[in-house]
Amino acid sequence: MNKKFRIVLIANTSNFFNVFMLNHIEQLSKKFDLYICCNNANNLKKRIPSNITLININFKRGLNLFHDIISFLNTLFFFFKYKPNLSISFTPKIGLMVAIASFITRVPRRIHWFTGQIWARKTGLYKIIYKFIDKIIYFLSNDILIDGLSQRNFLIKENVVSKNKSIVFHKGSVGGVDTKKFKFNNQKRIKLREKYLISKNTFVFLYLGRINEDKGIVELVTAFKKIQNNSNVLLIFVGQVEDAKLIQLFQNNKKIFYFNFTNNPEDWFSVADILCLPSHREGFGTVVIEAASCGIPTLCSNIYGLRDSVIHNKTGFFHEVGSSSDIKSKMKYIIKNKKLVKNLGKLAKKKALEDFNKNLITKKLLKFINSNIN
Repeated sequence: MNKKFRIVLIANTSNFFNVFMLNHIEQLSKKFDLYICCNNANNLKKRIPSNITLININFKRGLNLFHDIISFLNTLFFFFKYKPNLSISFTPKIGLMVAIASFITRVPRRIHWFTGQIWARKTGLYKIIYKFIDKIIYFLSNDILIDGLSQRNFLIKENVVSKNKSIVFHKGSVGGVDTKKFKFNNQKRIKLREKYLISKNTFVFLYLGRINEDKGIVELVTAFKKIQNNSNVLLIFVGQVEDAKLIQLFQNNKKIFYFNFTNNPEDWFSVADILCLPSHREGFGTVVIEAASCGIPTLCSNIYGLRDSVIHNKTGFFHEVGSSSDIKSKMKYIIKNKKLVKNLGKLAKKKALEDFNKNLITKKLLKFINSNIN
């Protein structure tokens, strides 16, 4: 027990902690004095141990100069008031605020966890600015955690981080996967398919995540529309819409369903036959290992981040990033080889259980933190 040792976890939203960090939080709270800072922090009250201190800081997504200055000052005030011994931050903007605030207040151990780079496929001034932000975070941090091996290699190649100051726990991911929660449920499959009038013989492609252009939604819909009339297929979108114009791409299409954000993604994995993740950039792709834990393989972009969670032709399929024609050809191949898809799902599940179990990642994190305080 080391309750006097204060650790603060800071991210932009409570949903980040709810999705990725609950197991870490529970185990950390048993040994340390734990603080969590985020927007809508009180949303976590029912999900975390009562001995954890929740601090609400009104972080905003995207660039908002006025709100960002206020958020930074609130972050700085938090560090001055509570004087944590160790800080762990997530996402670029929060990482920059925390790196500066924790450096100013002389927090003894400062850690940032990289979960993807928004500048990875950008060019020009945009890339220069955001890449420079990541370099500042690296410079002001004592240690850098990265949620994927291929992402780490990318950051080293881009001269953002060094080998001796960057770590990936085991095979990657922030929080691993809850294999007890994410498991195939045939009763759910039957019930939901009956509810939405989906035939048991219909092959279901599933996209689950935020609906925005960087996720490759345009290419996915374009590809699906070219094969939908020739097969007994369905494409289901589940997730929060961040770009309203994308919904127009599949409105009034009887073979494309849309459902809003869900707290039970495992139900939709049970409905689906394969997950689609045509992202232009991904730090790791947690949704892939969640689907895999349910025995569902993935069709995804061949990009760094996803190469850590998918093995081509073994646990899923890669397609060329941004290519609707390649997605279309892979979809046609998948429909013709349904037995192969099931076998890949079994291998994906085996890999998820062996490499990405949440308890394994939490054990690595605790060992790392203990090594930092001794």
